[in-house]
Amino acid sequence: MFRYDIIGKLGEGNRGEVYKARLEDGRIVAIKWAKNYDIDKEWEILNFLKGRYAPMPVFRGKRFFAMEYVQGRPLKELIGTKDYYLLLKKALKAALFLDEKGVFHKQLGRYYHIFDTKDGVKFIDFERAVFTDNPRNFLQIIGYYLIRDENFDKKKIEEVIKLYKKDRYQGFLKMERLINESIDKKI
Repeated sequence: MFRYDIIGKLGEGNRGEVYKARLEDGRIVAIKWAKNYDIDKEWEILNFLKGRYAPMPVFRGKRFFAMEYVQGRPLKELIGTKDYYLLLKKALKAALFLDEKGVFHKQLGRYYHIFDTKDGVKFIDFERAVFTDNPRNFLQIIGYYLIRDENFDKKKIEEVIKLYKKDRYQGFLKMERLINESIDKKI
């Protein structure tokens, strides 16, 4: 039997609710209860990633699962700071990893799905994620956060996009250089 005590509600959406809880062994976890969706795919993806840039899965019930509680700062809290760009750089590396593994998160355009933690970047909320031969996490982050950013030349970003479609790793390296240059010059 899986026992836990609810500490508080973390959030609620149309598809589920997430709570912070303490397990019998003292660990703090996040528990996700599904309202109206099948949690199988999200659980499968979290197990596949095994905590790499995602919460580590802990326990699976019929309509809920427990996972690592991600502590850190969401990207939204860092807007306008150097840390915002440093986190985006880490997020692009994590997005490259997900793309290489064939996992498409689909919602990395939401500032509160990207966290800076003591262990590095973590993405949360994989409920809409899928396995695919054409994941676009890296391109999604560029499209939501960097292509319209006044600190970057749009043409250079478009070059990164073209390069990434041909050679993911080289595209990542070029974007990393652009962010570093931007941090050094303007931010």
